Amino acid sequence: MSSVPYDINILPLKAKVKQRVSSSPTRYYPFKLEITFCVRGVISPLLSNVYLNEVDRMLEKAIATTRRGKYTHVQYARFADDMVILIDSHPRHDWLMRAVDKRLREELAKLRVEINEDKSRTIDLRTGGTFAFLGFEYRLVLGRNQKWRPQFVPKMKKRTALFAKLREVFRQHVSQPVEAVIKVINPILRGWVNYFRIGHSGRCFSKVKDWVEMKMRRHLMRARLRKGKGWKRWSTEWIYRMLGLYNDYRLRRPALARAVPVPVGV
Repeated sequence: MSSVPYDINILPLKAKVKQRVSSSPTRYYPFKLEITFCVRGVISPLLSNVYLNEVDRMLEKAIATTRRGKYTHVQYARFADDMVILIDSHPRHDWLMRAVDKRLREELAKLRVEINEDKSRTIDLRTGGTFAFLGFEYRLVLGRNQKWRPQFVPKMKKRTALFAKLREVFRQHVSQPVEAVIKVINPILRGWVNYFRIGHSGRCFSKVKDWVEMKMRRHLMRARLRKGKGWKRWSTEWIYRMLGLYNDYRLRRPALARAVPVPVGV
């Protein structure tokens, strides 16, 4: 490590760099740098996580303070500057919503971070409210056992964007062999499905799979100057096995953590 003194301050939500360093610093050239705009940068999620640590500590304290045995009345999830705070819906905990909102604003004010009021809102899942977080849409649904449970599925905006991207691929490769088309769309499908397969995405995946197969069949028939989708000409098994079209639309649930045996003597 160099003995050069330095001072780096991360100040989000501003628009310019306060000071520029014209060359690499030397031991005789101490410098001070303020990073004032990191939105959409590769490192911006990391910087946000570091900068908002105090907010996490405040919320963790709220969880511990309001805990009753194994039950918690406050929970939260945050990625970079996107955050969701969940509060018990029992009427006796209505005060918690006001208290957490007040403390959150106080903590963000200390960091000179402003809440985007246009994108922030309070919803009640019990009355059919929904919210979006990291590409998923969350709501409460009535399960087969007649009990309410949370459901999270890909946002309609994300599905529309996927179809638009795939549609453009088919348009650009309209005269290309089917192997070239599959080589391009398989990575797109794999990445999208791997991200959303942890949710309740079965119905959405079925629509995506059927749509892609239909477009692929139409591409094959167009190459032969024929109309239709070729349902009698090619089986579904042939489309996936012989052509290699992406076909892993299985849902996956995170495995429950198991206690690790304590080694003898510890």
